[in-house]
Amino acid sequence: MAEPFQSRTPGSGEEGLLSKVTGRRARADTVRALETVLADAERICDVSGDRIAAVGDRHGIDLAAQLRTARRNLYRRFLEHCLDDYMLSDLEVEDLSHLKEVLHLSDPDVAHIQNRVSRDVYGAALETVLEDHRVDDEEKVFLKRLRADLDLSEFHASQMFEEGLRRAQQRTLDGTAIDSAFLAPGEEVVELEGSSRVGLGEAVQAVIDQASVSLPGLAWADVSEIRVRILDGRISQWRVRLRAGVGDPSEGQEQSGG
Repeated sequence: MAEPFQSRTPGSGEEGLLSKVTGRRARADTVRALETVLADAERICDVSGDRIAAVGDRHGIDLAAQLRTARRNLYRRFLEHCLDDYMLSDLEVEDLSHLKEVLHLSDPDVAHIQNRVSRDVYGAALETVLEDHRVDDEEKVFLKRLRADLDLSEFHASQMFEEGLRRAQQRTLDGTAIDSAFLAPGEEVVELEGSSRVGLGEAVQAVIDQASVSLPGLAWADVSEIRVRILDGRISQWRVRLRAGVGDPSEGQEQSGG
């Protein structure tokens, strides 16, 4: 069975007058039949153009001229399925090319679909990569390959990266608790928590790393609370809470009573 398609049962029951006049039932049954033909095939390339044309003939539909939106949607669904693993195999490229032909899709149709799907797929990959607000060498290679596979221009990919990074940073900032009691003019102060199973210093550094994303001009931090988890008489986890801010480091000390 060719995924992501499923065998569809044609509509049942008597047609109403409106359906007869507009031909909605015939169009709906044609779309269901098309998907069933695609679903029952081992591969998309196994579906002949004559078999697709026969579906339209059976329902009085000229598939070369009608149901353009439905035909585009079938192609889009298959393309999304192929890109679920962020890559296109040679067999998938062959199937996509064949599907374009049997569904009578034009080059502009396919280009439009591919552009939208490519942006969605690349955007989803960026969301995953940028969860930690960093891109390591392996992730750089992955994004470069994906951009090439999706035929995205470097300009558009760069725009999407910057926008994805801003969204990731904003999510981090939205997740912080801003203590307005310690806000000075032109200054931002946030309270954050972090943890580490290695040691106190690592826990503090984890918090500072997070705060630095939201506050690029981070200048000072005060540890306000230290807690530990104990397992079998030994510290198994360090947890810290600190207040971090932008501005003169001495101001942070004064605010904390230092």
